[in-house]
Amino acid sequence: MCSYYAHAFSCKHVTYSFARFCDPAGLIQTRCNDRHIWQTIRMDEHCEECKATHYYASDSGRRRR
Repeated sequence: MCSYYAHAFSCKHVTYSFARFCDPAGLIQTRCNDRHIWQTIRMDEHCEECKATHYYASDSGRRRR
């Protein structure tokens, strides 16, 4: 199983970042289909999608430039 970092945001969404290949996948430098969470990193903020949604709701639909 290839290893990934999990980023757990305060909005409860989770994203994954590739960390390292497993031994069989390392020989061919191609990620396998099995995902092993190597470490979970807790984030103190919302994910980008929720930030955008929250920003629109709090600013009456106007977007800052």
